[in-house]
Amino acid sequence: MDTYWLGEDADLAATLDRARRYVAAGADGVFVPGRLTEAQIAALTAELPVPVNVLAGDHPLPRLAELGVRRVSTGSLLFRAALDAAVAVAGRLRDGEPAPPATPYAEVDARTVAHGG
Repeated sequence: MDTYWLGEDADLAATLDRARRYVAAGADGVFVPGRLTEAQIAALTAELPVPVNVLAGDHPLPRLAELGVRRVSTGSLLFRAALDAAVAVAGRLRDGEPAPPATPYAEVDARTVAHGG
């Protein structure tokens, strides 16, 4: 459901109509990426008979759950946050500051093994 993501027909009625057509065609869930208000999210979860997935961002996870959201995606958020951190560290080093503390290798390895990596 890219109506909000692309800004095309970014109104609730158009999004619900499109989502209902997906459900009628067999979709077992609907993903509506983009910036949504609480009212829009609540309407989507109330009106659609399948789980609604939204992007993480403006609303805390517990509130999204209260609004009926069943799945939350991070999209490119984790990559962009990691990129921001990498650029900040590079800037510190360039400016003559010491490297900031980071997770020790042994802990990284332990996390990888613990999660099947």
